[in-house]
Amino acid sequence: MNFKLTFILSIFICNLSYSQALNNQRTDFLTSEKDKTIAIKFDSVKINSNLVLLEDSLENTALLNSLNAFLAAAQENRTNKWILASEIVETQILIDEIWDIHKNEAFENEAFYKAYLTNIVPLDQNKYAVHIAYIGKNEDSANLRANFELIAHKIDDNFWFSSPLKQNTQNWKTKKIENHLFHYPYDLDDEKIQLFTDHVLLCDKKLENNTGIFHYYMCKNEMDPLNLFGVEYKSDYNGDPLRTRWVAKHDRKSLWVANEDRIYAYDLHDLWHNRLGQVISRREVHRRVDCHIATLYGGIWGITWPELFPMFTEKYVVKEHVDWLAHKQAKSHFITNGKRKNYTDDFVGALLIKKIEQDKGFDGVWKLLMTKRTKEEEEYFSVLKELTGITKESYNKEVQKLITKEMAHLGI
Repeated sequence: MNFKLTFILSIFICNLSYSQALNNQRTDFLTSEKDKTIAIKFDSVKINSNLVLLEDSLENTALLNSLNAFLAAAQENRTNKWILASEIVETQILIDEIWDIHKNEAFENEAFYKAYLTNIVPLDQNKYAVHIAYIGKNEDSANLRANFELIAHKIDDNFWFSSPLKQNTQNWKTKKIENHLFHYPYDLDDEKIQLFTDHVLLCDKKLENNTGIFHYYMCKNEMDPLNLFGVEYKSDYNGDPLRTRWVAKHDRKSLWVANEDRIYAYDLHDLWHNRLGQVISRREVHRRVDCHIATLYGGIWGITWPELFPMFTEKYVVKEHVDWLAHKQAKSHFITNGKRKNYTDDFVGALLIKKIEQDKGFDGVWKLLMTKRTKEEEEYFSVLKELTGITKESYNKEVQKLITKEMAHLGI
């Protein structure tokens, strides 16, 4: 073997040994046995020998150790001690995308995709952009699951991580309406923003949910919201039209990232459901009562309550002796906007909500909302009687009165 070939092989072996040493980071830096178990389960982040790392070897070790710990916790979507404290909610939105990223259901493999460190880019002093790819190998093929970007922040001798959301939007403009802050890189439609915010404030006031801070990062429709918070690619979104809304919440700070249409054209019916979901799981409430409230406050299918109610009265040619209780039990409906179902009981229920709120305030509405839904609706009718005096026996007659009253109110 000549000297030149021996030299090349020596360089190759040294590089390989260095790469393997980095790829087999110890877990001594982790603080609990559970942390160590999770880190071992998902493997340490893999590093190619030709990757340009940080010049300081101690700094390299600190960065890689912290990165391994961050990714292990993120893949379980549990308490993550390696998130930069000042950007927890901005980073949680990215962690939600990393959660379960290692699994491949088709191969029934809990840890099929491995994390590869693909780049480290210095941004400024003590701050680096870190790029991670999740790749799975099956025989001779490699499957790319996702590419993520993180920002690594060096504080003292340790590293913490954040999503790049603040970094990517630092030059954006901000509009504040009470406790709602809209971040955007272009001119807003002020009228649409005001309509959206007014409706949110209306719902939040009723739900006593108006003490937090709500941030909305709004993109032009041709922008990719995912890139803002660090998802450079994820196979889940192949061919997606980017109309999804990404949300996160921590303490009293909430975050939305979405294209502008997700706010300008937000269905006000669904917006009630969204705001209710801020204070209680919708699994814990009476889902039909929830829809009755949403119908009264936000209409259905983009049609407002004053526009909808005449359609309802015309459909049923409202007169005495309609069996509204039978309509409720049969889940009857009529069609608007082509193939859109409108349940008869949502209209009747909305009128009952309106009466309860006028007579008892929103506390009364909440009490009905918290009843347990059953086939015979025993609890629902018990609470309805308590709040309004309406029983199953008087239901049709009293509903008719409410319909007649609303028709007069709307000039029908």
